[in-house]
This record gives sequence, structure tokens and C-alpha cells, in this order.
Amino acid sequence: DMMNIPESRRVFFHANDRSGTPIYHTNVIMSIGDGFAVICDECVNSSDRTDVLNALEQLGHEVIAITFDQMVNFCGNILNLRNNDGESIIVMSVRAKSHFQQDQLTMLEKYGRIVEVNIDTIETIGGGSARCMMAEIFV
Repeated sequence: DMMNIPESRRVFFHANDRSGTPIYHTNVIMSIGDGFAVICDECVNSSDRTDVLNALEQLGHEVIAITFDQMVNFCGNILNLRNNDGESIIVMSVRAKSHFQQDQLTMLEKYGRIVEVNIDTIETIGGGSARCMMAEIFV
């Protein structure tokens, strides 16, 4: 909830796709998990990029940069959760996993077990991916 984040910790930024069209939702370009942040930093306006990356690092997140191509293949649309046993899992689509580089997957695996789901129809027709389909409950 944005209202519970102290104003001094908020970072506002603009992001655009390759053609310069504004990105409509942060789910498209980034995912912040427990200890990591996946972000397509190429999308973030150059005037904002340093502030965004610094804020993520200051919060203790290992930054995993993804490319435009990875972004359009839903690598930024992943979600870090805990299952009923308290195990950290990182949910992503089969498509997203296939577009991560092995070193990026290795970095992610430090923070949770990767759970991949085949949601090709939703990604193709609906335009969203794994993170768009789940709700987070903060206890």
C-alpha cells in the first residue's frame, strides 16, 4: 500500500517502451521480491534511472536487470510468494522462464524455488502474465 510507505522512501519515475510509448503498469517492467528486484531499467527515463536503481539497492535488493526483449516476454511479470509451508517461491510463466538467461535464473534461485506455469493463452490474448493473475496478501 503506497500510503504506508514514508514519503522519503517513495521513488516516482516515468518509463517507456522502445517506441517511446509510456508503460501502463509497473507489473510490466519490474517485480520486487524478498531480497531481489527484477527491472527493465532500459525503460526507465534516464533522468530517473539512477534514483530508481539506488533506491532498490538501498532497500537491500539485488538488482537483476532485464532487457526490452525479456520485458515483452513477461520476465518482469513474476511474483515472489510463500507457500503454505513457508517456502519462498517465485512464480513465472513458462515463456518468462525461457527468456531469462541462466545466470539470471541462478540469481533468482537464491531467493526462492522457481515455479513455472503454462499460461500461453492468457499471455497471448490477455496481455498479462503470472503476476497479473495473483493477489498478494500481506500479514
